[in-house]
Amino acid sequence: MRKIFLTTLMAVAAVIAVHAQTANNDAAGISWTLTTGTMTETPVYAPAGSNQFFEKMEITKGAGLNNPVAKTSDVGNITQTMFPVTSKTSSASDANAVKFLITLKEGIAFTPTKVSFKSFRWKTDKGNFDAAWVSDGTTKTLASGAHPNRGAGTGAGEVSSYSYDLSGTQASEQQFGLAVNIYNFDVAADKGLSLGDVTIEGTLYGTVGQPLTYTLSVNVSPEGAGTVQVSPVGPSYESGQLVTLTQQPAEGYVFTGWQTSTGKTLSTADTYAFNIKGNMALTAKYVTEASLLVNDYTVVSNIDEFRATIKQFNENPSALRRFIFLKNGTYDYGTYKNPESGADPYGRDTIMVDNVSVIGQSTEGVTITITPTMASVSRTAPIVIKGTGTYMQDFTIHNNYNYSGDDGQAATIMDKGHHSIGKNLRLISKQDTYYSNTDNGQLYFETTEFQGTVDYICGRGDVFFNKCRLMCVNRKPKQGDYQGDTHIAAPYTIGENFDDIGGHGYIFMDCYVDCKSKTWDFGRGWRVHPRAAFLNTTLSEDAAKRIGNDQTSGKAADGYAVTKPIDYTLRVGTKGVQSGEPGFEFYEYNTMNEQGDVVSPESNVLTFQGSPSRTAETILKADETDRFQLRNVYPDWQPDKDCLQVSVTACKLTGNTLSWTTDSKAKAFLIEKDGEFVAIVDGTENSFVVSGSADGYTVRAANMMGGFGLAAPIGTTTGINAPSLNKEGCMAAQKFILNGRIVIEKEGIRYNTLGQQIK
Repeated sequence: MRKIFLTTLMAVAAVIAVHAQTANNDAAGISWTLTTGTMTETPVYAPAGSNQFFEKMEITKGAGLNNPVAKTSDVGNITQTMFPVTSKTSSASDANAVKFLITLKEGIAFTPTKVSFKSFRWKTDKGNFDAAWVSDGTTKTLASGAHPNRGAGTGAGEVSSYSYDLSGTQASEQQFGLAVNIYNFDVAADKGLSLGDVTIEGTLYGTVGQPLTYTLSVNVSPEGAGTVQVSPVGPSYESGQLVTLTQQPAEGYVFTGWQTSTGKTLSTADTYAFNIKGNMALTAKYVTEASLLVNDYTVVSNIDEFRATIKQFNENPSALRRFIFLKNGTYDYGTYKNPESGADPYGRDTIMVDNVSVIGQSTEGVTITITPTMASVSRTAPIVIKGTGTYMQDFTIHNNYNYSGDDGQAATIMDKGHHSIGKNLRLISKQDTYYSNTDNGQLYFETTEFQGTVDYICGRGDVFFNKCRLMCVNRKPKQGDYQGDTHIAAPYTIGENFDDIGGHGYIFMDCYVDCKSKTWDFGRGWRVHPRAAFLNTTLSEDAAKRIGNDQTSGKAADGYAVTKPIDYTLRVGTKGVQSGEPGFEFYEYNTMNEQGDVVSPESNVLTFQGSPSRTAETILKADETDRFQLRNVYPDWQPDKDCLQVSVTACKLTGNTLSWTTDSKAKAFLIEKDGEFVAIVDGTENSFVVSGSADGYTVRAANMMGGFGLAAPIGTTTGINAPSLNKEGCMAAQKFILNGRIVIEKEGIRYNTLGQQIK
């Protein structure tokens, strides 16, 4: 295979003469076979003359790895170089890294396109590796927790092959290469990870000994949709030179962002400034205003249209509510690295204006994703809310930050707004999944699922969680389920007294807790006057077994928490996130198991550390719960009324005309066929002409906030609202698991936890 690769690469590559000193985007490849069991193997270059552009080529290993040895597999008779470990480790570090590094000569840049290699595990079912691309002091994760086939003995298999596309990766000007971290292997001379056929492909550019200069081309798409000013005017620039692009849309167009030739959006700002490093071809992308409008919903189907709509709303404030509808699909913000401190990441959007509704077609069908390369509670969320009255319904946000198990703040929403509402959302991350960052804000979530590990609901303001699902996931993501301790909430409550503005903290009413971590608790304090209350909570079987924490657990040598019996009295962290804060004010009432039995103790007096510390009864009596009811927490705001869905009745098809009974409370109707978007019509309409087969059409009615309720098929009437996750709903939810998700059955019909019918 290596010979085939080299022959092919040489055939398509520009020929680099042995004595030439200039490369102009010429293809080049570096390959190590790794059959000798040593680290001194000379790589093979394709074309052969390309090595003149490299100053140094080397293989290095960390102090945590022993000298390599050659191993030949039982399947395929493949010889590779195996690296044993000197000590067992549980995660990537410099000590357990094997690196294949190439240092460039001055004046030369290398732009990678692909890296590949093959691998075995030896004499063990354990063992993982991480892989990363290293370039001029930076790293880009390629794989985490990979587990290749065994090379020998019981369970031996074919060699595992790995290939990673690096298209669009920035050029290297000094040193580049592949890093492979080897961990979770036992210490033994015949156990470890083997590597072979390591190949790096890319292009070379520049002249040895001369300053690097790059070219920039900028296009507009579609043609005539806008104009772009480039400063300074190119097309050639020295490496690292600051270049500024400024766009102006033509009439009837909306700017969606600056895109690379691979389709990656670098920025949605009108002005984009960057230090050039590599030849670049950028496109200013636009969409027509007319393409975004259906009814008074802005209907979008991709990330560019979504971001363009938010930008358009921000630039044109309105007193009227405006609606964004996201068709089923993935809205990927991509991978980004946080810019300089004080700058807003280009990888996220901020809703600056009031009265914006973001409505997904379905919770499970619409997924907003982002993959930060750094951890931050305030800079990683794709959606930031700063306006009043933001309403969100029926979509998922997944922050894909590569969580280590110990630290990795990665939010899905940072909410700095007021009167924000989230209904039927699914927010997935590990640490700090949802961040409420508003001192006096009143915020509300209903039938929303939160997933996380550490303080995964955290921050300021008064937030009411009604019938929500709280999923405590594995703290050690590479070790399987039930590893590590999980904290649900970390409130940062500014009001000194409960009735103060900003003093209610977090209130969880009729929520459901599930658990895939070793232990969990309801939460711990963050700062100021932290408060949280959990009333009428239902625990899954696992959650009921694992509630509690040992706050004084030490750390074993391998970094995992020492296993001790669960202290069931510690249902909340008695020590806050920050030392010196006042004691956490925690309340619990009527916590139940799946069978409806009360499992909260009659009394649980705890001493919360802080300055001053606080000793208090944490279990409420029935007559003490009234102040936590929604009507008393928000006496001047009724968010649960805004969330009520509207029913569709008498849905029928006559000929090719679909009709239904109009409801005066319906803002609009959504027409779907077999779950696919067809149209949105005004709430005053009661019919729609369809085309093609009559089968599969459904109608859904929107409430006045724009969120659509359950679908009514032809010949049916639906009046069922989203099943609640209260005691009855939670008990029913445990009767069915479909594709790993909870299913509720009501009157013979199955729904997901957000009330959407499952076919």
